[in-house]
Amino acid sequence: MPSMYVNVSKMDQEKKNLLAEKLYDAAVPVLKAPHIYTFVKEYETLYENGKPLADQKMVVVNIEAGPTKEEKVNALAENMLGAVKEVLGEDKNLTVVFHDNGLDRIAIGGKTIATAMAAKK
Repeated sequence: MPSMYVNVSKMDQEKKNLLAEKLYDAAVPVLKAPHIYTFVKEYETLYENGKPLADQKMVVVNIEAGPTKEEKVNALAENMLGAVKEVLGEDKNLTVVFHDNGLDRIAIGGKTIATAMAAKK
């Protein structure tokens, strides 16, 4: 069964529930799983290059699921980015780390790094 581990700054319970719901709605058409467990971990402070950021704009989602094609990971990342922006605001960003049988893929800004690199060539 797929699992999502969401790292996000502290927020009220209602907003956290909505975020989990929207992330699930974004993931289920791609993952097509009967159950997806979501674990939300709130952080006090986000650090960049060892320094605390005043503006907490980043959400990180780690997903553990079965083998999935690159195109589906891109669709998942794009859907989830939309969900984050809908719930938390347009200034938020999302990093998705997709774990499938040892092939980890990272997507930032709605595209996997491999896809973005291939587009630049």
